Amino acid sequence: MWRTKIKMVVLSIAILCLATLVNGQTPAPSPADNYVSNTGFKNRVFDVQNRSPEDLLSVIRLLTSGFKGAQLSASNEFRTITVRDFPENIAAIDEAIKRLDKPEAPQPDIELRMHVLMASNQPTTLSQYPADLKDVIGEMQKTLNYKEYYLMTSVVQRTRASRGGREGYIQGKGSAEIGWRTGADPGAMAKRIIFYQFSSMSISLALNPAGAYEVQLGMFDFSWVMPGNEAKIHSDVKVREGEKVVVGTAGFNDTALILVITARIIK
Repeated sequence: MWRTKIKMVVLSIAILCLATLVNGQTPAPSPADNYVSNTGFKNRVFDVQNRSPEDLLSVIRLLTSGFKGAQLSASNEFRTITVRDFPENIAAIDEAIKRLDKPEAPQPDIELRMHVLMASNQPTTLSQYPADLKDVIGEMQKTLNYKEYYLMTSVVQRTRASRGGREGYIQGKGSAEIGWRTGADPGAMAKRIIFYQFSSMSISLALNPAGAYEVQLGMFDFSWVMPGNEAKIHSDVKVREGEKVVVGTAGFNDTALILVITARIIK
């Protein structure tokens, strides 16, 4: 009798499995090991007093659980960091923010001056530039193939040292009116509008062995466009305070774009 009952149970299970396969149905999956219900998380908003909230994210992100549904975001506008995670991860983030959110030592401002020069061997009536560029232009006349120089525009950018690289940490753009040769006569000039832009991913400030400040620009770009002509300079740049650095030249036709940068530290 018991054997008969066992056979009936086995037969019933086999029939149920067959019916499932016939109907194209699969058994309900068991909960995955990394499944987390909403009740497992807590929420907290941290106020950041001294540092940039977005700057802290790269450090505290490693303290999150990484589970699906955990979130971490920062707002520089409200100076907050918002966390949704397990209580133990939130506690670790709380401790990290307390350690990192300290007042920074005062940082000096950095004033960058960018002088954009046009160079040519063709005679021109536009050879004019600031007196403080006379020495560096004299050196370029000795080393480059261009004898005539004039100032297209000057740009002043005031900023502070960055913390690592960040796309477009400093950036700017504008336009300038220049004289453009239209014939062999030095006086045959026409006014043209050029459009320029610049950017750098990082700025660092350090003291060299002589005790002078050095400014380093990472991934620096400067370009300008005029209908039919385009030039671009791309380089990492190091400038000592008070030094005039020729960052680079970009030539086309019989002229060239030359960029000279100076730096001043404002404490």
